[in-house]
Amino acid sequence: MSANVKKRLRLEYLGKDKPNEPGVEAAGADALDIISEGSHLYGSVLIPDGSYEALRPCVILIHGFPGTARNDDLAQALRRIGCVVLTPHHRGAWGSEGKYLISNCVEDMVHIAEWVRSPEICEKWKIDPDSIFLCGHSMGGNTALQSGRRLPWVKGIILMTPYDPSYYLLHGQGERFRGLIEEGSVLQSDGLEAIYKDADAHKEAYCFADAFEDVKDRNMCIVVGGGDDIAPGKHMIMPLWNRLKEHDTVAVQKQITFDCDHCMCNVRMALAEYIAQFMKEVLGE
Repeated sequence: MSANVKKRLRLEYLGKDKPNEPGVEAAGADALDIISEGSHLYGSVLIPDGSYEALRPCVILIHGFPGTARNDDLAQALRRIGCVVLTPHHRGAWGSEGKYLISNCVEDMVHIAEWVRSPEICEKWKIDPDSIFLCGHSMGGNTALQSGRRLPWVKGIILMTPYDPSYYLLHGQGERFRGLIEEGSVLQSDGLEAIYKDADAHKEAYCFADAFEDVKDRNMCIVVGGGDDIAPGKHMIMPLWNRLKEHDTVAVQKQITFDCDHCMCNVRMALAEYIAQFMKEVLGE
């Protein structure tokens, strides 16, 4: 590995501004417009400055349900250390076309990941097609996990207080899931009942614990909130993690429990540092 590649991630800028260098293209942002199943998905792309000359890792940062909890600080931190960061909005969410469904989110992410890996997009933003990460929060964790299962070339799957939409449905507690999706009134959909029925139809396919065979040798980073009462880790993601940690693999697989709630508001720097260190290890730096 060349010295240039070894310095693709500069973690010293994780929590501070990177100064502009004379004659070097400044960091910037582009609008995102991707078509998924005939619908335009909108969002943004954050681009590192020109001093990151080697092909860049790319992080697709996936919002949860209904997308009101933002992770813009994490996006900017990862951009500063050298990542191209995409923050798309799913069908029916925050101006994107189409209708919101949990299964549509998974399909959207497959399309987005394949699109960003295409030669023209990799050339446009200097992306390394072999260093693409999916990073999802809450319901976005389900999106990252389920789409990552379909995309074996994805470099790493990062799950932040991930929400398993199957858990309560499989345990006869569907009303608890209905309580969550009541927040979906801000989304464009065919109604909350349509979202519920979609989740119920996919409850076996999306069960976190059953993802083991697909991800047992994949690079995985899992963040749990010790005070999370929306996606309690012991019920949702830890059964999968407990199987992973007993499995012998050369993949990088890490899990941490922070003293935080579902939105991780009080551990933002620790979160960014943990994810950045995971990526650095996966990339062999």
